[in-house]
Amino acid sequence: MLIKSDFEDFKLWLDLDINSIAWEGRFAESFSGFWESFFKDQTEPKELGERFEYAKKIAKSGPLISWLTWLFEKFIAFIFINKDLSVREISILYDLPERYIATILRDHLIKVYPTYEDLINDRFQIGNVSSQNLFITFKEIEEVMGSDARVKGTFEDDILAHMEVTLYPDWPNLVKELRKDILLLKVDFKNLTKRTAFKKQIRFMQEIIVLLLILSAIVFALKNSNKWYEDYLVNKITLFEPNFFWLDKSITYQEQDLLARQTIDLSNKELEELEKIEAQQVFSDEKIGSRYDPESDVTVLDSVEDVPKSFGEAETEQSAYEENKKGGYRDSSYGSSTKKAYRILMASVEPVMIKSKILPLISKYGISQVDNVKPGTQIPGGLYFNLNVPSKNLKDFISKVSGFAEATIFESSSQGGDIAGKNRVFIWVKSI
Repeated sequence: MLIKSDFEDFKLWLDLDINSIAWEGRFAESFSGFWESFFKDQTEPKELGERFEYAKKIAKSGPLISWLTWLFEKFIAFIFINKDLSVREISILYDLPERYIATILRDHLIKVYPTYEDLINDRFQIGNVSSQNLFITFKEIEEVMGSDARVKGTFEDDILAHMEVTLYPDWPNLVKELRKDILLLKVDFKNLTKRTAFKKQIRFMQEIIVLLLILSAIVFALKNSNKWYEDYLVNKITLFEPNFFWLDKSITYQEQDLLARQTIDLSNKELEELEKIEAQQVFSDEKIGSRYDPESDVTVLDSVEDVPKSFGEAETEQSAYEENKKGGYRDSSYGSSTKKAYRILMASVEPVMIKSKILPLISKYGISQVDNVKPGTQIPGGLYFNLNVPSKNLKDFISKVSGFAEATIFESSSQGGDIAGKNRVFIWVKSI
């Protein structure tokens, strides 16, 4: 327990320059009121430490806070020198760390006994909680260094002992708060600290929320600005593109040639039936779009031997070709004809090779092409020959051609457009 006489002894030991502190005595009353309010009679050591902390919270200027800290450290040195307390006892009474107390005492005693600096550093070195230096008292030091530390607590270079603290703007507020009877008000310094910490936490959370809002606003602005700029670039690019928005989208595209894009898989029997139908179409009696004039019955020859060895000639006939005139007819002045027309349908994986074999036969047998149709003309699906074959060479020619690949021979009666002494032969080499 600290009593009034202890504080009076401390004031004498400290030897403050009151005249300078009170600005030539003008604020002496204010400083006296501060001292009496702060150092009250019957004060517990821990309460005094809490009062110093409370005073530093009220003070806002840095020099005033430094002066209060200096005053408290001087008081720690005073009680160590005059109360014969150890470092550990002071640490327990004022609820302060032992190393902090040892540092304060070492700095003060080095100024008093500069010649014993090494010894003082050694005696106040706290290595661990069981160090013997925690139990050192001033009496032990006094026996070695003397009692100069008991005489005076300030030195010539102590600027804070002469600082005019009463001139700071927050000094009046500090005196006003300290003049209140702290004991009667029962200030709970722990709760005050908790409230202060809670306020700091609230302020910290508020700052975080504000920062998050600012970041969200920045992200939102960047996102929208990027979208706007993308739209701007798209519009710039589409200025040079055709505009198809005027088209009627309700009209759907319809495939015209569906069968052309489909793969047809037919059996041999179906191919023969198809070829028969195609032959009938070629030798049909239609006037427009037919390759031959109307024919009589179409016969499928089983072999080349079925081709007659001699043919009745009608050499006074006039030629007529589909390529120049569709559906040629005989003039009544020429009479009628019973010549045979032949159609050879072949299938091969190498139609070009068959073409190379047929072309020499055309020259060999004196075969001529029908009008402007070049023998071996390539059309979608295969090769195409439309020939006039001399009747005397017909059998040999058909025999050789049908031997190049598997072939089907169709025979029909031709009713017009033939050359005397020649029979018309149509060859279709299908590519497979």
